[in-house]
Parts: sequence; C-alpha cells; structure tokens
Amino acid sequence: MKYLGMDYGTKRTGLSISDVSGRVAVLKETIEEDSQDKVIERIKEIVIDDDVEAVVIGLPVNMNGESTAMTEQVERFIEKLRNHLTVPVQTADERLTTEMAKKLLRGVKKEERDQVAAQILLQNFLDEQNALTE
Repeated sequence: MKYLGMDYGTKRTGLSISDVSGRVAVLKETIEEDSQDKVIERIKEIVIDDDVEAVVIGLPVNMNGESTAMTEQVERFIEKLRNHLTVPVQTADERLTTEMAKKLLRGVKKEERDQVAAQILLQNFLDEQNALTE
C-alpha cells in the first residue's frame, strides 16, 4: 500500500511518500503555500499521479498528549482534506518529528526540514503498521 505523509504547516507543508510495499518512506516535496485550497489541490494531484492509497498527516499535540491550538487547526484541515479525497486520510502522532529533523539537518533549508519531518512521521507510521502484520 502506498502512503503519502504530511507535516502540515500554515506556511509550508512537508511531504514524504512510501514505496508501493508501504515499508520505506522517502522525501517527496515541500508545498510552500498558506492557502489550504492550494495545498489540497496539490495533494489531490499527487494522490492521482503517484497512485497513493492513503494519506497520513501528523497531528501535533503537547508532550503530555493534550491538544493545542495547532492541533485544532490541523484537525479542521484534515476534515477539509477528507472532503476532497477519495482515499483514506489517517493521523499519526508527530511529537518531536520536527525537532528530530532540525537536529539531523542543522543548517539545511526549512523546506527540506519539513520534508524530513514528514518522512520521519511516515516511517514511524509504516513501522507500526508493519509490526502489526508480522
């Protein structure tokens, strides 16, 4: 199963994509756009062009698991996204993915960090899914 991973942001959205077996996540691109409609249009294109079967979007929560203002914003975006896609949209815990990306890529452009955060998020999700099926 092929997945698209998303690290949604109000200015940039990092994307990663899995291989067809759903085992390995790789960098895809960064959407530099603050318009949710334009982000959704690009996601729709990728889902179609890359034969994506499900989208996994990071859900930002505090370290204690509580919702934040950004959690609510992402949840509203997810609902909007679900209304425009024919594939499932799932959430995954994104705690520390951006921090991990920053540490891995000190001095690298923010656009690339967003993609790496999406890659870490998706790889964690894939690892969990694959562990359940083994």
